Amino acid sequence: MSSASKGLVVFLAVLLGACATPPNIQWNKDYDFSHVKSYRWQDPTGPSLVQSNPFMHKFIQDEIEKRLMAAGLTKAAPGATADVLVTYHGSVQNNVQLQSDSYGYGFGGYGMGGWGMYGYGMAGPVSTTTRVVEYKEGTLIVDIVDPTKKELVWRGSSTPILIDASNDKTEKNISKALDQMVAQNSKLRAEEKKAQAQK
Repeated sequence: MSSASKGLVVFLAVLLGACATPPNIQWNKDYDFSHVKSYRWQDPTGPSLVQSNPFMHKFIQDEIEKRLMAAGLTKAAPGATADVLVTYHGSVQNNVQLQSDSYGYGFGGYGMGGWGMYGYGMAGPVSTTTRVVEYKEGTLIVDIVDPTKKELVWRGSSTPILIDASNDKTEKNISKALDQMVAQNSKLRAEEKKAQAQK
């Protein structure tokens, strides 16, 4: 990746961070989450990072597990029954950004001229170059399923997640997205509890 492209990726990261929408959190309002104490991973049903990028797959699972443990859940032992099943889905979209660079004098400033009159200063020739820079954005979805009822009871999704050429930066973006999911979930649950108390 060229230095100009890297600069654009950094700019996009700042821009997306400033205007990114909150994660979308949905859950079954009639489901009793109070009994949920343990979890286990559900195998993906389609192509996943398990085959294409096992290192990133393990990173994402580890990051999700950290937050599940922080919420008081424990991982069920092999062969043991778990209260819920957890899985995640990811997708990547290729995007294109046009970046223009101008070279030359451009328009002069407005001010006192050499003849004691106000006006625009001299303008030199301007050359503009437009380049196409490609970047990737990802979507991460985390699902929690009730194994007995075989139904989805909770889903968190976050997009866009900037996918950088550096794995370290991509991992930081994924971790941030998961933290935002947790924060948004806590916020919505608190709002729901408050609304119920006011009824």
